[in-house]
Amino acid sequence: MLDTCRSNQSAAAYRVLKVSDLSDPNLRAALDELLLEYYGVIVRKLSEAGMVHSYTPEILMESFWPDVHKVLPPNGQLIVAQDAAGHLVGCGTLHRVRPDAAEVKRLYVRPEAVGQGLGSAIVREWINSARGMGLETLLVNVINNNRDPMGIFERLGFEVIDRYPECADPIEVDPYFIYLNYQL
Repeated sequence: MLDTCRSNQSAAAYRVLKVSDLSDPNLRAALDELLLEYYGVIVRKLSEAGMVHSYTPEILMESFWPDVHKVLPPNGQLIVAQDAAGHLVGCGTLHRVRPDAAEVKRLYVRPEAVGQGLGSAIVREWINSARGMGLETLLVNVINNNRDPMGIFERLGFEVIDRYPECADPIEVDPYFIYLNYQL
């Protein structure tokens, strides 16, 4: 099920939606395609940052579906952006990592939709969802050369912190990441 979110997007051709149910096989297939593209960007950015690794988009994708329940209500939120034709063009996930905090991950907007305010709209929806869940803090990590999301986080008031203990990513990626939080 998709629930429309309020947003201040500049382009009326896009909608930001909360996903509460992934039983629709078409939605799952579209999300698979979008996430595989996202993980391809992550693999490339890690290599560009200087990390020697054996990650592939497919390997990273394997971690998503077994734990998808963590990014659905009541302890998480999957947010997607659709274009006017209903195609997925962006996403982001939020999952509770402790009673007062959630980690946000997988912020991605397809190149054809960049510049329309969708990344910021997804982050604002993370903030709204976290407040609705009674949380106090959002935690996020960003590859240190990934300027697009860093710009969004900086503009919206996220602050740089040390690595947080609940970080879902392996410790070997630590030198390649910047860690941030947002106090709600």
